[in-house]
This record gives sequence, C-alpha cells and structure tokens, in this order.
Amino acid sequence: MMRPPAAPGSKTDYNALRAPANYVPGLGRGATGFTTRSDIGPARAGPVGGDGDEGGAAAGGDDDKFDEFMGSDAGMFAGGTYDEDDKEADRVWDSIDNFMDERRRVS
Repeated sequence: MMRPPAAPGSKTDYNALRAPANYVPGLGRGATGFTTRSDIGPARAGPVGGDGDEGGAAAGGDDDKFDEFMGSDAGMFAGGTYDEDDKEADRVWDSIDNFMDERRRVS
C-alpha cells in the first residue's frame, strides 16, 4: 500500500513506517560477522599445572619475562631495533603530549 507523499515542511515518523522486505538490522553500520561472549557461552577454566597450581611457571607461564615498567608485555618488541623512524615517531607523540598538556593548563 503506497502512502501519499508528506506535505513539504512536515516531519515523517520513521518509527511508524514498515521496514523493507530485505532489511537486516545493523547491516548498514557493519554490525555483522562478529561473535560475542553471549554466542559462545561462559568461559571454562584452563588446564591445571602438574603440581596442582592454577597455571604459572609450571604450566608454561611467562613469569620470568615480567618487567616492572612494561608489565607482562616486555618481551613483545624486545627483539626489534630502535631506528630513526621510531625516534621521529617518539618526537611527534611527545609534541602531541606537550600540546595536550598545554591545553589542559589553559582551560
């Protein structure tokens, strides 16, 4: 059933309109193709280490790689080299940090 066009200047109540036959909610904003925890179900406990502990070094943990400053991610980029591109990126981010600090001080 076709509706007559709305008068110029009047507002259309889109909540009262029927969706097209091939409409998929969320598809236009990319809300498809992902899995949530609700789809999978509750998490399960992993295997217990040989001496009855809940993981750790006996279960293959990386406790020896913990760094006070970096935390457990210390070994992620440990093998990389610090070159000129890295120095330039650090300078750019430092200038951004300084700019944002100045903005916070002013306001």
